[in-house]
Amino acid sequence: MTRRAPQLRYVRTLNCGADRLWDLITKPELLSGWLGATLLSSTQYGGFLVTTGPQTQQTGIVTTCEPPHYFQAAFDDPPHRPATVLVDVVPARRGSHLILTQGGIHHSRLDYYDTFWRTALDRLEQAVDGRTPVTPVPRRPESAG
Repeated sequence: MTRRAPQLRYVRTLNCGADRLWDLITKPELLSGWLGATLLSSTQYGGFLVTTGPQTQQTGIVTTCEPPHYFQAAFDDPPHRPATVLVDVVPARRGSHLILTQGGIHHSRLDYYDTFWRTALDRLEQAVDGRTPVTPVPRRPESAG
């Protein structure tokens, strides 16, 4: 029997059009307002760096992108294998839906990523509503089993 790595999935309906939501989740200057300081280190190859706090950085690479509908990225998580994040933007009758799925998570990191994404998506909702996000994104633990 093979043991699959757990995954997390979040669905949020946001009070903005799909194009605006796409910009909020893909443009570094807008991402920085709700996720953490974001730098696209190589737009040609899809590399990125997100800083969510002092001495807390997350790196990765975009592996698939179909604007303005979805993208998939591999997030580095040493010493574990990279986790995969798939983000879908779906137009709705009112606003748009964001579906975020993170898979390949090491069991010891499940609670951390659940807290991270819930907090980040709450901050995204605040940004969509024109409010300055105030809840800090959780820091990555120094040692992760």
